Amino acid sequence: MGRETSLKVLFQQWLLAHKFRKDPQFTYEDKNFLNRHLSDWERVLFDQMDYIDQRHAFGVARTVLNDPRIQNQAEKEILIKAALLHDIGKIRGDFTINQRVLVKISQLFPSWHKRLFKAGKRSESGNLARAVYVQAIHPQRGAYMLLISGVDEAVVELVRNHHNSISRTRLERCLKTADAVN
Repeated sequence: MGRETSLKVLFQQWLLAHKFRKDPQFTYEDKNFLNRHLSDWERVLFDQMDYIDQRHAFGVARTVLNDPRIQNQAEKEILIKAALLHDIGKIRGDFTINQRVLVKISQLFPSWHKRLFKAGKRSESGNLARAVYVQAIHPQRGAYMLLISGVDEAVVELVRNHHNSISRTRLERCLKTADAVN
C-alpha cells in the first residue's frame, strides 16, 4: 500500500473514530450477535475496549462470516470469537484518537518508533510513547487476558498472532485479512 493510500485510510479511520468515540452505536441486532458469540465474561472483556475498537472488532467479525476459506461451523465460531476479541489488549484510555493516528505515523519513521516503544515500557498511560508500546504489545496482552479467563486455546492463539508478519495457519490468514479491511 502506497503512502498516499495509507494516509487516506488513516484519515478514514480517524473520521470513524470521531463518529464512535462516545458510543459504538450498536443496534439491537448487533447486541444480539455479540451475546450469541461471547460468554458473559468475554463480553466484559469486549466492553472494556474503546468504543472505536469495539466497532472495529464487530466489523472484523462480520467480515469473517463471509470468508470462503472457512470450512465448517466450528471454524466459523472460533474465528468470530477471535475477531470480536482480537483487540482486547487495548483498554479504554490507553489511547486518545489523535495518539492512534500518531502511532500509525510513527511507524513510517522506524528509529523514532523504536525510541517511543522503549520509552513506552516505562511510561504511564496518556502519552504517545505509552500508546506506541500498547499498540505493539496488545496481541500478547489480549492473549494473556483470554488465557487466564479460560478461553479456548485456538482463540487465544489467533489473538496472539493477529499482527504477526507471517500467518502460520489458514484461520490466522482469515483473521488478518478481515482485520486489514476494517
